[in-house]
Amino acid sequence: MHDAIRQVKEELVANARRAYEIGLQTGNGGNISGRVPGTDLIIIKASGHSFGETSPDNLVTISLQGEYVEASSSSASRELMTHLTIYRQRPDVYSIFHTHSPWAIAYASFGAAIPPVTFHAGAKLGHIPVLWVDSETTQAVADAVRDLLAAQPALQVFVQARHGIFSLAQTITLARQNAELVEETAQIAWLVALGNRLFANPGSGDL
Repeated sequence: MHDAIRQVKEELVANARRAYEIGLQTGNGGNISGRVPGTDLIIIKASGHSFGETSPDNLVTISLQGEYVEASSSSASRELMTHLTIYRQRPDVYSIFHTHSPWAIAYASFGAAIPPVTFHAGAKLGHIPVLWVDSETTQAVADAVRDLLAAQPALQVFVQARHGIFSLAQTITLARQNAELVEETAQIAWLVALGNRLFANPGSGDL
């Protein structure tokens, strides 16, 4: 088991730092977690640490029942409840990547979904729904996420309005890649919407 835990931690660290380097998540926001194969354990980023600072020492191991497994001076991410809800609802999910990415948050403020405007996004992600719930770390969020996944059991990604991307995947790397793709898709969707407005009114400088 120790080897499996170490491998998950190494993958979490590598992907968290990649996300920080490309600006997918800045500051100390966002969170990432991974399930340890063959166990009821997950490993999650500690609260208050940036993706760029993520290391094996500030990752926290917790059971699916929410019990701390390893002694740690750090507390798990404030959004542990949401992560646990997803893992319990979706046994096929082995990693969750959550980022406060600006293009996705901005687009999610205006609709029920982010359109998969490219062939790539359509093939890789399919539907990108927006979850509207007016909090970020409460039981209400966990309940809303559970209901969303029950209604759409194959869902890979969603965006919580005013909060950010949640990417659910079978590997930590794929979860990060899909989160990147959601952010890219939201940016392209914004540009397409602006372009439609501009070219509908040629010569107008008013956006």
